[in-house]
Amino acid sequence: MRNNNRHRSEGAVILRVTCAVAFLLFTFCWLYFFQGDMLAVAQHGLSGGKTHYDHTIGAIICTAVLFGLQLLVFFLTRLTRRTHALTYFPSMLLLAFVSSISTPFRWGAWLWAGPLALVSWGGAVWLSKLLLPFGDEDHRPVAFFSRVTWINLLQLALMMIGVAAVSNTNAVQHFRAHSEVALMKGDTDEALRVGRRSLETDESLTMLRIFALSKKGQLADRLFEYAVGGTSADMLPLQGSKSMLLLMPDSLLWQHFNRYPAGSVAQYLDSLECDTLATPVWRDYKLMGQLIDRRIDTFIVCLPRYYTMEADSLPRHYREALVLYQQTVDTLFIYNDSLMLTRWHDFHANDSIYPKPSERKIRTEEEFRGTYWYYYFFQ
Repeated sequence: MRNNNRHRSEGAVILRVTCAVAFLLFTFCWLYFFQGDMLAVAQHGLSGGKTHYDHTIGAIICTAVLFGLQLLVFFLTRLTRRTHALTYFPSMLLLAFVSSISTPFRWGAWLWAGPLALVSWGGAVWLSKLLLPFGDEDHRPVAFFSRVTWINLLQLALMMIGVAAVSNTNAVQHFRAHSEVALMKGDTDEALRVGRRSLETDESLTMLRIFALSKKGQLADRLFEYAVGGTSADMLPLQGSKSMLLLMPDSLLWQHFNRYPAGSVAQYLDSLECDTLATPVWRDYKLMGQLIDRRIDTFIVCLPRYYTMEADSLPRHYREALVLYQQTVDTLFIYNDSLMLTRWHDFHANDSIYPKPSERKIRTEEEFRGTYWYYYFFQ
């Protein structure tokens, strides 16, 4: 009898430690790596910008609080063996709630789904306490590779899937939050890395990428490597723009131009042209805005004001736009760029090679995504 009690006690410890390690690893990694940026945005919005969320400290504190809640639930319910994982349900439910918070804050379905989930969990706890003593396996030893352990891990895994299902997993919002955090740290490379190959975007994410590329002096060479959302009116968070900042102070933008804004994006860029103290980065903003809007005629008129028309000195997207204008709009326009012209013919050849529009788009994307031509005709 004494040996049976000792084995049972050791088995209970093994089970509790295994579940605790799985829960702690998942919770910390979920909060630190996946939801850290979103929590920073949420805290910034809910506090009116008065507090700052630290990824490491926040993940540690939240994980500790959630684990403390599990210990309290275990102390009250004393669930063991096959249903021990149920003691983690309130913590997982709270984790899902925290991970779904957005600004402006709305309760949404949580007003009825949260209480309903807790009531259902309470029923499951009551039923397990009632039926568990009659289980055939209750007297078998518990070890790491035992059936009881894996049943509990399966329950935890289902809860983890549930957390992921109800949390804010919107890709664009995560890209935006991560980009803003990176830009606040001065890490433009990281801001440009996140979501680089994704086709999902919006006006705000495009605005952040334009800013990061401009800081690196690569705006006119690389913008169309990314999915572009919105128009030139959304390149800065100004009057009439759909783009906005969630976390990053807008002063970082205006410092880049060396002048605070007024009016719409077009009005602001026009005013910079007359400001001798403004940094020249506004030129590429203005020209790239015309390309985003597909205003090739306007672009052709403006380009010689800011750049010499030599192929070797022009950024890549400007060269692509000049060839596009020459080949499709004004065949009498003179622009010599043999390398770019050869690539244009390869791009244009897909029209005859792939007569079906859907197939042509796929094949062209594989080879020419990242060029202004692909943006102009297919995005």
